[in-house]
Amino acid sequence: MQMVFVLLTFLFLSSCVPDQPTDFDYVQYKPFDLSPYDLSVQIMLPNASSGIGTSVKPQVDFEPGGYKWKLQVGRNFSLFIEDYGDYAFRFAEFKRKLLKPNPFFEIEVVRQSDDILIYRRKVKGEFVAQKNARFYIYSVKRLHNNYYEIMNREQGDTKRVIDFMYHTIQSIKAQK
Repeated sequence: MQMVFVLLTFLFLSSCVPDQPTDFDYVQYKPFDLSPYDLSVQIMLPNASSGIGTSVKPQVDFEPGGYKWKLQVGRNFSLFIEDYGDYAFRFAEFKRKLLKPNPFFEIEVVRQSDDILIYRRKVKGEFVAQKNARFYIYSVKRLHNNYYEIMNREQGDTKRVIDFMYHTIQSIKAQK
């Protein structure tokens, strides 16, 4: 009898597991709703305790009815979101172009999952005084029935900021 109780308790607890298992603690983040900006998603943004300059209110630049959003929290945290409709091959296309031989930059993949890519870009050349490596994040998420490209700014960011962006992108959930 006790074995049946243990088995039923286990089955009950395993059925209560959330849809998307997450072992990351979003203590340094706060939820942000993008639905007032024509994008029906919820996202976790870093708060002031993150130490990356995100102590100001999030700012979203977009055109009503448009397909591009710029999400900015402070001066160091900027994400660009673009609606690609039903184009499912955007991630593979970007990765293929990124990893082609490049005469100007060394590209190193730092972290990769099914829909998020973190890479480091460093300037090539013997005449370059500063070969500063900058980090970049790129993702394509399917939300509702559309694919959304998400990336950081062109000049890149530090590894610390990219780590916060990684968890922000992972937190994106479509609202019903």
